[in-house]
Amino acid sequence: MIELLKILIVFVFLLLLIKKKIPIGYTLLLGAIFLGILFSLPVLVLIENLFKATIEWETLRLLFIVILVTIFGGVLRYTRSLRDLTDSLESLIQDTRVILMLLPALIGILPMPGGAMMSAPMVEEVGSRKKLSPEIKAAFNHWFRHILEFVFPLYQGVIIASVILKVPLSKIILAQVPMSLTMLGAGMVFLFCKIKVEKEKDKIPKKIEENLFLFLKSIWGVLLAVILNLFLGIDLLWALLLSISFFSILNRIKLSAFFKIIRENVTWDIVMLILGIMIFKKIIEVSGAVTVVPQTLSTWGVSPVLVICLVPFAVGALTGVTTAFIGISYPILLSFLKPDGVHFGYAMLAYAAGFTGVMLSPVHLCLVLTKDYFKASFSKIYKLIIPPSIILIIVALLLVLLGYPWGKIG
Repeated sequence: MIELLKILIVFVFLLLLIKKKIPIGYTLLLGAIFLGILFSLPVLVLIENLFKATIEWETLRLLFIVILVTIFGGVLRYTRSLRDLTDSLESLIQDTRVILMLLPALIGILPMPGGAMMSAPMVEEVGSRKKLSPEIKAAFNHWFRHILEFVFPLYQGVIIASVILKVPLSKIILAQVPMSLTMLGAGMVFLFCKIKVEKEKDKIPKKIEENLFLFLKSIWGVLLAVILNLFLGIDLLWALLLSISFFSILNRIKLSAFFKIIRENVTWDIVMLILGIMIFKKIIEVSGAVTVVPQTLSTWGVSPVLVICLVPFAVGALTGVTTAFIGISYPILLSFLKPDGVHFGYAMLAYAAGFTGVMLSPVHLCLVLTKDYFKASFSKIYKLIIPPSIILIIVALLLVLLGYPWGKIG
């Protein structure tokens, strides 16, 4: 109970610092130090792990990826590719809401940390024309970026879930299709209504062929990164580096212009943000804080369905990482998820609850990056994404209570 209270104190501490408008990177760094002190980590151990978290390849790789994504966004803006992309989509679809949904969803096929940063400039391009608030743009970008995480076979979350539960990946995906559909529907219901659709009478639509060509011409650099990473198996870091290089060369961007793009887009706050997140994650693991919540709830003898909801949600909210809530909570919940063979309804519920925690987590990389990019208010973003998040959990719960998947799948 005391350990659980310590975690709550850390969360309150983080929220207070965020409210004081201290940059997230520094907030998480201070939160990590405070967490280490509360959990009685020796000073030398704390310093050692702060240093380790900073220089580990996992941290450096993530930092380089986010920097490259940031630079890619700047290159796309410089070459007017974002303008062409949004122009072509607006001519083809002519519904701002659908365009704002499709842009992050398309980028969502690329499983990558902080992927919302790649779609953010595109959403900004459309949203600024319609004079949308920073919070609406951020909410669209964050929510629809993740609608494929339940079912896309290359996301680490579903892969790890299938390994832990020892079932084929296809069965995990099949069981979780309702959650992707619910996420899509709930996002449309709660976010579409925030935008007034106005037809542009003066705009003369181009031919479909012209718009399709313009669309492909503007997005081929992003598609190249997707193909290199997903289909050719090239690490995302190198896939992005190659794509940016080819895109810049073919668009004849001079070195002086390229360095200017870097200076204008890569900031110290971005560097500190990534370091803060990875340091906080490291100290949570080293201190043992991340296992406190699931262990406490399990020992209190709470209802299985409630435990299956609360444990993944708490770990997801605490870490802001999908793989973390699965890797930590699934082994603890194994007796619930596999009472007599795999209960795919419970597995779906655990994933939905944990993923909701991740989506709402103040340390979720995509949420933090999106919030910072659009210079939006955390509280106003939450007002927009909490209602569809509640619907996601309610639908998952109702399906389980109604006996989903209505028979054994495996």
